[in-house]
Amino acid sequence: MVTGATGLLGRTVAKQLELTGHEVVATGFSRASERVHRLDLTAPLDVAAFIAREQPQVIVHCAAERRPDVSEQNPQAALALNLSASQALAQAAKANHAWLIYISTDYVFDGTQPKYAEDAATHPVNFYGESKRKGEEIVLNTSPDFAVLRLPILYGQVEKLSESAVLVLIQQLMDQRTQGIDDWAVRSPTSTADIANAIDKLIALHLQPLHLQGSTLQGIYHFSAAETMTKYQMLLTLGEILQLSTAHLTPEPTPTDSAKRPRDCTLSCGRLAALGIRSDIHFATGAHQALTQSSGALAALGLTL
Repeated sequence: MVTGATGLLGRTVAKQLELTGHEVVATGFSRASERVHRLDLTAPLDVAAFIAREQPQVIVHCAAERRPDVSEQNPQAALALNLSASQALAQAAKANHAWLIYISTDYVFDGTQPKYAEDAATHPVNFYGESKRKGEEIVLNTSPDFAVLRLPILYGQVEKLSESAVLVLIQQLMDQRTQGIDDWAVRSPTSTADIANAIDKLIALHLQPLHLQGSTLQGIYHFSAAETMTKYQMLLTLGEILQLSTAHLTPEPTPTDSAKRPRDCTLSCGRLAALGIRSDIHFATGAHQALTQSSGALAALGLTL
């Protein structure tokens, strides 16, 4: 079962798991369709009934309020999805003997002491990070056998550029007015295809007979691309891919966002690396691939690749 299967990450995870032969029950809400079950994750009784009926072996919980500025403005809505829904899913997963993977964020850290290992102390600087940290705690308190997968900023195949905090930057390439772009916060833009492959491998290991697993898959894991860059540096690469000028963009050496952001939350990914699961997609390659798969979103801006 994949929650948030109509979103940026969930869509790619569901597709990858189907490719490798899993029967996938996809759920969504506002964009549910024939192939995606409509499920309100903020209705605990509905969640419990759905999981009792479908009996998934594994639940990948991708649905979240992922926008820091929106979370700051509407904290109750962020908590409903990032905390209450995660609690309902965890309880139903435990009751039905399913293994839960909770997707979390590098924003549980304050960005002052990278690289962050899986057991590093958390200290979010904004409400979004705090809501996801609370979600982590409630999931692992429900069952220590569950897994948390922390991820950085994402890009991948999109229906609209606004789905990705990376690809939405292309709008600033199109706006030829002189503008400052964040060159302060260091991020690790990571491909959803790369992440979906890692989740697929993690599930395959979990489903192996116990004597082949080597170690129990539980607790906190990190997955991230190896490259680090600011939004300004990402835009330079996106400009090259799309053959658009970046001359109107100037690097801004101080924070520019309305919700406070951490400076550098680069993740150390030792636990997955020990299982042979590593990122292997570089940003220029991955971004080109994502944009090739997102022709509709580019066409809406009058762009082609």
